[in-house]
Amino acid sequence: MNSTSLDKLRGGPARQPQDERMEQIRDLLVGDVIRATEIRIAALEARIKELEADVGRQIDALAARLEALSAETGAGQRTAFDGLAQSIVELGERVRRIARE
Repeated sequence: MNSTSLDKLRGGPARQPQDERMEQIRDLLVGDVIRATEIRIAALEARIKELEADVGRQIDALAARLEALSAETGAGQRTAFDGLAQSIVELGERVRRIARE
């Protein structure tokens, strides 16, 4: 029967000196590129968050402006309808006067 070794239970086999050397070589060859890429990615993520916040503010401003325009248009329509209603009443009175004469 095979039992699990203590090294495997602790997180895998023990690192060999060759593995550490390969890791050092890998770090020398591409470590700077990886770090620079990680910095660029972090900067891009921060910029995306800024843009999302800016777009959110712009959308809120547009929504407020649309509400104001809607209220303004509604008030203008009410005024126009009131004027139209008054004109119809006056026209009705004129028609009655003409009918009496």
